[in-house]
Amino acid sequence: MLRCETPSASEYRRSTHSESGAAIIVALVVIMLLSVMGLALVLTTSLEPAIASSYAISTGALYAAEAGLAIAAHELAACPDWNLLLAGQVRSSCLEVPSSGRLERPDGTVADLAALTNLANCGHPEPCTDVELDAFTADRPWGPNNPRWQLLGLGRLDRLLPGGSALPPFAVVVWVADDPADTDGNPIRDTVWTPGGPSPAGAGLVQVRAEAFGSRSSHRVVVATLARPRDRTGSGVRLVAWREER
Repeated sequence: MLRCETPSASEYRRSTHSESGAAIIVALVVIMLLSVMGLALVLTTSLEPAIASSYAISTGALYAAEAGLAIAAHELAACPDWNLLLAGQVRSSCLEVPSSGRLERPDGTVADLAALTNLANCGHPEPCTDVELDAFTADRPWGPNNPRWQLLGLGRLDRLLPGGSALPPFAVVVWVADDPADTDGNPIRDTVWTPGGPSPAGAGLVQVRAEAFGSRSSHRVVVATLARPRDRTGSGVRLVAWREER
């Protein structure tokens, strides 16, 4: 004969307590998951404007560097002898070269212009040796024809342009150098064409380097190769190549 046994009161209480404990644990886990999801949503919502703002500032720095190239192109078009610029004997007429030799960045930091020039020429802020300047490296594979960047000038775009006070404050530094395709072994002299003679490689070509600095440590660098009219009588310069340095 089958007998149906019912649990005792104590066994029933233990079972109820066990189920209640498991339910509490599940509820806590669910609450924790919901809290994490909510926190992630809050962080994503708060970070998106910051990311968008940083992207806008970085893009603005790129445009500012390109503006520096445009200024340099204007200067080169007006200069009859580029070798004076390459040797540092002539500076920009619209940019400035502060007597302090310092660049005040928009984010409040200060940079030494000589150190920035050395970084461009040999990769460190200390003065470059002739051996370093003429070395064959991955970044500067032309040896004695490596560009030797000569400071052209610097400026704040919001102060250079009339009514530019509403523009973002970007500081731009511009350098010039002989194009490395000019293989005459003299990096501060541009080879010129001889009327009726051969057309040497790199003749009438110079490189321009522009670095832009903005707020939040934004920094972009562009380098362009510019050419002048072969007969040296035409006006303007021609853009041959452009790249951004990372």
